[in-house]
Amino acid sequence: MEKTLTLELKFKTSEGKNKNLTLRNPAAELTASAIKPVMEAIVSLDVFDIEGVNPYSIADSARYVERIITDIL
Repeated sequence: MEKTLTLELKFKTSEGKNKNLTLRNPAAELTASAIKPVMEAIVSLDVFDIEGVNPYSIADSARYVERIITDIL
């Protein structure tokens, strides 16, 4: 059995579309009060630009995703 944990930081682009920033195997489970300032810092950097679109324009939400793979054969 293989278990993985990822932290998904969800943003809105400057065009209003969804954009995720995924961190695999985070060192620790963080609280909302620890994650929110980091997401806001990413937004405030305003250094990302993909063909005129800022992919990290608005901090939306964050979540942990746990995945378990069990081989059966």
